[in-house]
Amino acid sequence: MHCKTESIIERAIRNAKIAAKENIESGIPLSTQRDKLHQIVINLLTENIVPLDVFEKGEVVHEGHYCIPAYIFTCNGTESFNYEVGNDRTQVYTKDLGDRVETWEKTVTEWVPSNGTASTRETIFAPGNKNMTKQFKQFYSKLNTKSLIDIEDLAFPADVETCKTDIPLSTAFDEYAVPVVESILKNKAKNQISKQTTTGLTFGGANITKEVTRIFLGIYRVVFKYQDKEYSIWISGDGSKWYCDERLPSDTAFSKAAKNRESEIEEKTRAMNRQLDAIPKPKTGVLTFFVIICTIGALFTYGVSLIGTIIFSVFKSKANKSYTEKYYATERPLKREIDDFRSNTEMISPAQNVSSLFKSGKHSLRGIYANLSKTSTPFLASDHSSIKYTDYSSAKSTSDNATSVQTWACKRCGDSNLSSTRSCKSCGVYK
Repeated sequence: MHCKTESIIERAIRNAKIAAKENIESGIPLSTQRDKLHQIVINLLTENIVPLDVFEKGEVVHEGHYCIPAYIFTCNGTESFNYEVGNDRTQVYTKDLGDRVETWEKTVTEWVPSNGTASTRETIFAPGNKNMTKQFKQFYSKLNTKSLIDIEDLAFPADVETCKTDIPLSTAFDEYAVPVVESILKNKAKNQISKQTTTGLTFGGANITKEVTRIFLGIYRVVFKYQDKEYSIWISGDGSKWYCDERLPSDTAFSKAAKNRESEIEEKTRAMNRQLDAIPKPKTGVLTFFVIICTIGALFTYGVSLIGTIIFSVFKSKANKSYTEKYYATERPLKREIDDFRSNTEMISPAQNVSSLFKSGKHSLRGIYANLSKTSTPFLASDHSSIKYTDYSSAKSTSDNATSVQTWACKRCGDSNLSSTRSCKSCGVYK
């Protein structure tokens, strides 16, 4: 115990020396509470639809604290550019044909050289450690300077591991700041001349000056273990962003059932469209022809033939109305059937169903977060075996024109054991 205490003290002293040596001015602390870190792990597991036993057999085995160096470049950039402006003018040409002179006009574009200057002021963040570049890009590449804490108030846990600065300032500036500023300058130049007719745009090279601020950025690494495999979950210092390095285990049975459900919805939609396409369309071509003939004839009969136009238009309207009524009379029940199937077979994974139990503090993951709450208990998948979902692959239409065989599932417990009134026999909830 004494050795461990000495180690933490030595590390705290070392971190303080590094901060002083590298002229650290501000940063982002590790300010996320452990209960929130626990909830982030839960969120990540439920978002990725993991098997239910992950919550029982998985274990949080480590919480690491890291402090990575980074740079803030405050850049002032200017760049000159040259281009040609097109001015249209009309030229008059004449040609002597002997007995007469032919004259004509032609619009020509005169190109006049021109130039301009684009300028910008940008604040750009760049990493200072090679191994933490991915984490920096995920969490801090678009950091707001207002969220930085002054070095006098910036505190990290004593066991934080401070990463060394192994990306030189000049390299960070050239790789992260210069390309951004150059791109902004070029876009500003293009915007300046966008309302003109131009050609031959060339740039004279950017001139970029910089002010540099060095900062420390806090990052958590929470390690989750399942079936002898570890998953590294990286979390920003304030707990607002996170990601997992490895692909989390997937509930393949649920994914397959969800895919089958979508296939059934697509099949029902295709069957509906086939029935709608089979409705005979009115043959109004002849009626349209007579409408046109009568309308033209009215020009020579002082409007008498307009009576024929009206009569044939009425017949055409009735034919179209009959088709429209039959179309919507067929579509409505079929569309209602699809909508009912979609809403009543809505699928929620077992992992998503149990997430509320963790949010309420009733359960906790095994491992270092197991005792965050005195009332929380380890999760047992067997206690929630009733949470299931239905494989809808059996719900296929017997024919194009037949009513589909439907499989319903309770939204609360996932059981497909429903009565004729569509109330669940397992939990009694009305569907």
